[in-house]
Amino acid sequence: MRKKAKFLILVVVVIFVFNFSVFGEDLIKDGFADYEKYQLDNGLNIYVIEDHSVPLVKFEMWYKVGSIDEPEGITGMSHMLEHTMFLGTDSLDKDAVHHLIKRVGGIANAGTYYDFTMYYEEVPSAKLELAMAIEADRMRNLKIPEEAFKNERSVVRQERRRTLENNFFRSAWEEIQSKAYKKSGLHHQIIGWGEDIENYNVKKVRNYYETYYAPNNAYMIVTGDVNPDEVYEMAEKYYGDYKKSKINRPEWNEPEQKKERFVKVEKVTRLPVMMGLYKMPRGNHEDIPVIGALMDILVNNPNSRIKKDLQKKQRLIVQAGGFPMALRSPSYTLLYSIPMSEEDMDKVKEGIDKHINDIIENGVTEKELKVVKKSTLKQIVFMQKDKSNFSRTIASNIVRFGNPDLYKRNLKIINNLSVEDIQRVAKKYFTKNNRTLGYVVPKKNNNK
Repeated sequence: MRKKAKFLILVVVVIFVFNFSVFGEDLIKDGFADYEKYQLDNGLNIYVIEDHSVPLVKFEMWYKVGSIDEPEGITGMSHMLEHTMFLGTDSLDKDAVHHLIKRVGGIANAGTYYDFTMYYEEVPSAKLELAMAIEADRMRNLKIPEEAFKNERSVVRQERRRTLENNFFRSAWEEIQSKAYKKSGLHHQIIGWGEDIENYNVKKVRNYYETYYAPNNAYMIVTGDVNPDEVYEMAEKYYGDYKKSKINRPEWNEPEQKKERFVKVEKVTRLPVMMGLYKMPRGNHEDIPVIGALMDILVNNPNSRIKKDLQKKQRLIVQAGGFPMALRSPSYTLLYSIPMSEEDMDKVKEGIDKHINDIIENGVTEKELKVVKKSTLKQIVFMQKDKSNFSRTIASNIVRFGNPDLYKRNLKIINNLSVEDIQRVAKKYFTKNNRTLGYVVPKKNNNK
């Protein structure tokens, strides 16, 4: 039961982290927070979201680089560089960022995803200049001592063992995703392949840093108790002299999938898992919010079709869910389920396919449509009240698609959503020929 509980918690975390999906047109006419936009001559984009409710500011620097930009041989380099950024500069010692920010009562952290890397400091608003100076220093003056780098490389290699290789769900996901993508940055997970991590060196990471960590590949997002014009003046002071960099991204040519791919993975687990990866267009495609709505009708809500049938009625599954990845490259929707037993997996697959085919052939009801619209509007209400959440939505849409207002268009799509729209995307994307199906089953002769 402990393993089951841990797994369900993991699934909730995965959905929370990856689901940036359905935000859009302002149905609450006076509701959304506003922002000010600036751009330096060197291409650095600056977005300021005022929030004077508390004397705090969150300073974020987003770089348009992630694991989908990594060719084979240096997979995971975006994540490795994130670690390296804390080794210091000529002005800052190793880990000085954390110490400086902690001393003023703030927090600092960073994260790498498939299509971006982000660094942030959350500090009292009077200390905004400290955060801005730190990130300006790290953007161009990174120091990479050989021995410190080797130690950090070992830390990252151990992180892969701990968080992926020893985690049955994530390691199985990696195998299934690599089966789905052959010539794409999605062939590997964010952390990269273990062999590539072991072969990182200072020259490789320095080259990656000098290519992608430049003002014309960066987005500054400042949220909190600040004056927008003062933020711009401060940014000009610290970043204005930096030069642009020529960005050379890999060009992927993923072959078209013409039939279903299947992989069976044995892992140390008591619970089987079924994952279906359905290929999708880029995350700014107008079909993405419709796909999110389809997932809610099909599997995400307590009274969704699959949960009512396979979980509550037939008792074939413990849990199920689904979400589109919505990246700046073509990606996929993950539709997962946790069958009661390995013997039930084929029945679960047939049950899921039956419900998808029913939607393709017969559509959905007006009641289901009304519920999903109401649910999406509720998300918007919560988002507009949380400026940090709002800034993340704005930033991810800027970095990925150059469109901070994409959430408005997406909500307009949801507001005008029809039965025919749901039926159309189900028929277009949720076919067996567009799917990579993975069965994750308990390893045989496992007594653990």
